[in-house]
Amino acid sequence: MSRKLFSEFLKAESGIAAIEMAFILPAMLLLYCGLIDVTGLVSLNRKITASASITADLVGQQRTSVLKPVIVDDYNATEMIMSPTSITNVRVEVFGYRVNAALTTVTKIWHTSNNQGPSCGVDPDMGTMLPLMTAGNDLVVARSCITYTPYVTSFLGTTILGSTSFLVKQTISVRPRSSLQLTCYDTTVGGTVCA
Repeated sequence: MSRKLFSEFLKAESGIAAIEMAFILPAMLLLYCGLIDVTGLVSLNRKITASASITADLVGQQRTSVLKPVIVDDYNATEMIMSPTSITNVRVEVFGYRVNAALTTVTKIWHTSNNQGPSCGVDPDMGTMLPLMTAGNDLVVARSCITYTPYVTSFLGTTILGSTSFLVKQTISVRPRSSLQLTCYDTTVGGTVCA
């Protein structure tokens, strides 16, 4: 290669844009997809929080007892909140806890679920509920969860994120508004307690 040809090669600028694009494009695509995933995750987290909050509030408004079909109707609020996400991907659970008069023991009295979506894990920790309760007072705990799969994992796999999906869940606790205690029954008041 002659010296003249080599110096012209060093001064050439015709392929610089293509080379810069080759370096920058992957980073820009990763940034773009990452922003889509972050905003999607934040939006989904807000919806899950709202669904748990609304469910807890609706159940907590009941008088001294609530029937399981009424709670099933309350799950419809979750369906509207989560739209356009299918409700079949969302699990909503409601628990009823009661503390004894000495404020030493918290007991799970009842539990119900929409039986859809992924498992939200073990029941909420009763020890953390004790400070929220007063003698003879119940606590209604609603929990919602969904599995979120980021778009980035579809082409990067677990390389960067360490997992292909994440469980997004929220737990909200409220006291019954109209009475100290609130019990859920399957079909009739005084019948079988929701299990």
